[in-house]
Amino acid sequence: MSNINNGIDHKSTKPTSSLGGSVDPEEQANQPDPLFESKLERLISALGAKNPTELMKILNLTLGSFGSARKRQRLPAQWIVEAFEKHGISSDWLLSGEGPMRRGEELSEQQAPYNCLSPEDFELLPLLESRVAAGPEGEIIFDEVADQYPFKKWWIERMVGKDEFRKKFLVLIKVRGDSMSPTINPGEVVMVDTYEGERLDVRTGSIYMIIMPDGSSAIKRLALSRKEDGRMTLICMSDNVAVYRPFEFDLVPGRSLKQYILGRVRWAGKEFD
Repeated sequence: MSNINNGIDHKSTKPTSSLGGSVDPEEQANQPDPLFESKLERLISALGAKNPTELMKILNLTLGSFGSARKRQRLPAQWIVEAFEKHGISSDWLLSGEGPMRRGEELSEQQAPYNCLSPEDFELLPLLESRVAAGPEGEIIFDEVADQYPFKKWWIERMVGKDEFRKKFLVLIKVRGDSMSPTINPGEVVMVDTYEGERLDVRTGSIYMIIMPDGSSAIKRLALSRKEDGRMTLICMSDNVAVYRPFEFDLVPGRSLKQYILGRVRWAGKEFD
């Protein structure tokens, strides 16, 4: 499958705490952690595993995901959250080796250090790896999840509500290309809402992730137009108007908009209505 272009494959911005918590995807995803092996050993010990193979079984990991983490030398956030939620392992102890290993040990709840990845305060959103497409029924298809990053739960709920099912449609995409500069620059992370309602209701002038006629993906401002002969046309506009001209293409009659629109961009360092 081809890579995302014209506004999808990026390195990362650092969301402020007022929007989505303190997050630096580029630094977290690309910088090896010199303490990775010691953290991994603590995780293996805390979960009662004898070796990495048993750890994979306990956390339900594939060989590929475990190998990817070891190659990047970074402990995925999801492992830390699962150890905390299902096994009561303190994230502070896991990451630093300090304090009690488990919640409630030695320190009272009031004295215990703040857990920065508490599921009560944060939502983990997946960063999708490379190619994103629409399946035969318009379902979202992607290669794999590269990692997961925390965002403030109150902020996510303000955007899409408290329904846990609804939150699952929010994904992060890396951006490549400058067609949406200066609004969305190369190397930025965008949050895309892939909920069906967002994909079927084109808001004129809003920013969407779409499938181009050649099968590649892009981020564009959209407008939906009906021709005199009844043909439906998708008008695609870039913010980098000095380089990219608007263009349009006809929609195949009877084909759902979900075959063309993957989701609406809700955030890229700032919120979009």
